[in-house]
Amino acid sequence: IQSYAIDYEVKLLSDRRTNGLSDTYLRPGTEFTVNAAHESGVIGYLQLGNVAKANFSGSNLWTAVAAVGYRWGNPQGWHYGVGVAQEMFPSAVVKDAPRNPFVDPTDTMNTNFDTSFAVLELGYGMVEARYLKVSSKDFRGNNTSVVCGSRFIPELLAGTADLAATAACYGDSVKHSRGSQLLSIDTKYPLRHDTKLIAHVGYTQVKNFSQVRTIDYKLGVAHTRWGLDFELDAIAASMRDRSYAITYDTYGHTKRIDRTALVASIAKRF
Repeated sequence: IQSYAIDYEVKLLSDRRTNGLSDTYLRPGTEFTVNAAHESGVIGYLQLGNVAKANFSGSNLWTAVAAVGYRWGNPQGWHYGVGVAQEMFPSAVVKDAPRNPFVDPTDTMNTNFDTSFAVLELGYGMVEARYLKVSSKDFRGNNTSVVCGSRFIPELLAGTADLAATAACYGDSVKHSRGSQLLSIDTKYPLRHDTKLIAHVGYTQVKNFSQVRTIDYKLGVAHTRWGLDFELDAIAASMRDRSYAITYDTYGHTKRIDRTALVASIAKRF
């Protein structure tokens, strides 16, 4: 009797989003996901997906999330989980960003986007909650040089910089985002045997940078037919200061990566 299960999924999406924010600059995305579970309760997870260089400077246009953990309890009642996860962005780095241009414009630092998490899960029946706490130095590269510079440098080039606000952002020392917290609550309610209603609400608290604190929502429907999973979701995000959601590409074009959108996807499980 097989004591473990390994499931694979390939998915195409019209926009690939994390915590309500587009990782693909509002463009289509792909994912390949592997879920592994042992009868002891040990679980493993690996997901590969594409990202945009506009979002993650210098990236190889893909990311990987790997996790390992342990789940127990009654799937129809209370169930629990603990684990650790690592999000990786190969070659993605913000190079030579000033630590504080008001103190010394020549004093720079490099920042990558790799992030480590501790994970707790709690669920009852079809409702599941997940709490993540960032254990790496930064959460997706959020530190003083990146957060403050992402707004200051484009505004400076455009001649619209608010120097007082920017100076307040940089402060008197470099701050990192270790200890950031993420909370999500999800449910999949069966409308019939092949169709589910999907609902999600998430909260992202970035330590030391309350201006990028975000609440995100998702409401959608998933339908299985011909061995494929079709899904359509309305996704919205509310960042405390929405000007930080404006992302620039290498040509100076801008997009709001928190823009409310309908996201369609099609997936095949193996």
